Amino acid sequence: MRNSALPIAAFCLFFSVSALAREPLTSGTVTARPGEKASGWIDVAAVSDAGTRIPISIVHGIADGPVLALIAGTHGYEYTSIIALQRVLAKLDPARMRGSVILVHIANPPTFYGRRIYYGPDGKNLNRMYPGDPNGTISERIAYAITTQVIDKATHLADMHCGDGNESLRPYSYWMTGGNESIDNASREMALAFGLDHIVIDRSRPTDPKKTVYTSTTAIVRGKPSITVESGGMGLTDEASVGAQEAGALSLVAHLGIMDAPSMRVTNPVWYEKTEVLRAPATGVWLPVTDKMHSVAKGALIGRILDPFGNVLHEIRAPFAGEMLYVVGTPPVTEGEPLGFIAQASAAP
Repeated sequence: MRNSALPIAAFCLFFSVSALAREPLTSGTVTARPGEKASGWIDVAAVSDAGTRIPISIVHGIADGPVLALIAGTHGYEYTSIIALQRVLAKLDPARMRGSVILVHIANPPTFYGRRIYYGPDGKNLNRMYPGDPNGTISERIAYAITTQVIDKATHLADMHCGDGNESLRPYSYWMTGGNESIDNASREMALAFGLDHIVIDRSRPTDPKKTVYTSTTAIVRGKPSITVESGGMGLTDEASVGAQEAGALSLVAHLGIMDAPSMRVTNPVWYEKTEVLRAPATGVWLPVTDKMHSVAKGALIGRILDPFGNVLHEIRAPFAGEMLYVVGTPPVTEGEPLGFIAQASAAP
């Protein structure tokens, strides 16, 4: 009878030596050694306004490999990814991982606990503040902390969003290009691997390292493949939307070879390259007549802005034929803010 003890012993020795040679991974106050899962905080100090603590987890694999950052809760009313990452954390096993995962559970605690849409207590949108400023207001300091403590420590990144508390949104992801062919191709593969079958192509993101503006763009400019994903909206935590975030994150983990997990890779997505955010030309009461996933013709009525007395101030019409990826579904609108997002299908890139 063949003795299997020697191969098993050799296998264990290999991983023991690999773990000994591998450095711990630290972000904020959290340090995980090889084969460990640890949770804690990134502390953002008070400066001109109050500070905060960003909850994170590190799952540090037993062997070397990619470091995937999964960021949830950039906007405080976007709940689906926050719930999904709690589930993902429970399913990651560092003893079976080649590489690591950094999970940012709530990137923007002031907006989450304050039930704020779009803006933090400083009146700023975190996903417009990157790469941040350590001496700025709270949104700028959070952006700086995530840039230095998460993005700079990762090799790949997924910024996980949904429609904000006022947005009715269909699931889709963004493939953003930055001009580096290898990074762009790797980002495209990540978008396919995440598994949402509608993908927006965005070739207009900033390239200035000092003004990267968005979370994902900050990673791309630093040479790290990155995607943004959207699933859910209107402040809901329905299982379909949360489940898509959870399954997509684990599919990315498998795609990068970090740990075995079911693949959600999509093979024939709908691609969109022509898109436009429809913005409110005035402050008022918004009454949409379309919803997410509706196909509309050029010039079709999307909705009306009324004054407080019910008089029509503006009619919002489709600038081109396409599909509504999201529509603001609640009445309050402020001049300049989004009312919807329309996209036109294009050929595969």
